Amino acid sequence: YLLPIYGHGIKGLETMTLYFAIYDLLSRDQRRVKDSARCIPNCQILSKQEVLKMWSSLDPDQLTGGAIWYEGQIHNTERLLLSYLLSASERGAEIANYVEVVEFIQSDNVVVGVEAKDLISGQTIKVRAKTVLNACGPWIVKTLNLSREQFKDYDLHASKAFSFITRPLTKDHAVVFPIKPMYRDPQAIVNKKSSLAFAIPWRGYSLVGSLHLPCEDDPERVSISEEEIQTYIELINEGYPEGKLRREDVHHVLWGIIPADREGSAAPMKHYRILDHATEDGLEGLVSVVGVKYTTSRDVAQKTIDLVFRKLGQVSPLPRTKNTPLWGGDIEYLDLFMNQAIEQESDQLSPEVVRNLVRKYGSAYQHILRYLDENPAWAQVLPNSDVIQAEVIHGVREEMAEKLVDVVFRRTDLGSAGYLGDEPLRLCAQLMARELGWNEAYTEAELRNVVDSYIIRPKTEVVCQP
Repeated sequence: YLLPIYGHGIKGLETMTLYFAIYDLLSRDQRRVKDSARCIPNCQILSKQEVLKMWSSLDPDQLTGGAIWYEGQIHNTERLLLSYLLSASERGAEIANYVEVVEFIQSDNVVVGVEAKDLISGQTIKVRAKTVLNACGPWIVKTLNLSREQFKDYDLHASKAFSFITRPLTKDHAVVFPIKPMYRDPQAIVNKKSSLAFAIPWRGYSLVGSLHLPCEDDPERVSISEEEIQTYIELINEGYPEGKLRREDVHHVLWGIIPADREGSAAPMKHYRILDHATEDGLEGLVSVVGVKYTTSRDVAQKTIDLVFRKLGQVSPLPRTKNTPLWGGDIEYLDLFMNQAIEQESDQLSPEVVRNLVRKYGSAYQHILRYLDENPAWAQVLPNSDVIQAEVIHGVREEMAEKLVDVVFRRTDLGSAGYLGDEPLRLCAQLMARELGWNEAYTEAELRNVVDSYIIRPKTEVVCQP
């Protein structure tokens, strides 16, 4: 990341030099990893001349220098989430997709389970448990309201955040630039006159973001409007005019709902909350957790499970997750593993296809290749993408993909960077139709659902006929 630094005040060169020295000190564990491919270098403070060499269009007036820092990048966040689920499943967890909790099962003031509905078959099931953990993110309040109890007001609110995937705005590094804040953070030590935005190279595109807006709607009805998209484009161009971002440069919008600090605020919740409803509301057997981030998730999970064990009157076992690789993460040296995989699969797959498989599935990439013994044609890449047909089969057979949107957006890279056209979607739908027994009308409906899922609409309609 390249950050220009102006002046000598609280955001000036001297202060930022001290800040990045502390940053290096607090993240020194990421600089001591055995694998150099995973090692994050120290930050660098640059002179004014060095910054202008890297970013020649910057206004040199009051520019006093700059800073470079490094962070890891996730190739596919959906695959990371699936790695958590698959890791849990391998260790005995029961995973269910398209199952919605519709009611708590209670015995007086004790929650003893939930009633749930299978959204595919329509069947209702009852799941009994000694403790129910409510980790429903933006649906947490809606889930609590399923109980017959009157819960205290936890002052839980939401913010919607969104980022753009655009044509490449930078090549070799991410750039950091100011934009006008869309909200005032009441907990900020300093009342900032601007917020920082980022344009980050990602999979041949730029990932630009993110913007936060207040959101008090039912999560099922939240969306991003065309007006909000255009407003953000204008803010980006004001802060980074050399980007010259236009509406047609935005290929895809990534968005979600996150906890906010207070009602009407877009400021994200800074600290997670673990709620024991026995002490808070007199309702035993129910624990809620809200405000979890990837960076804090393992720590929060450990504290939450420790609470559950205490409530059960048991001693919590020592956690193993700190030293246990996630599903697909059993790689000691990344570059060595990648080169060995490319050489090993050279008879049937191109180096670029193997690279993409390793980036998405890690050490478990051969789980995908085993389908080629059944049908070698599944090694073919879907048009305009880096997804091979075997990934679609794997998503259906091993990862509970029930709908076309599951595979396109949440199992593969097929649609995560924008609309790739009719042909790859149709071929993907045909593969799923053969696996799941879809008829022609159902397949057409699935294709339409994918197109409707894009905020950035394709310029041409999808032709659903096979």
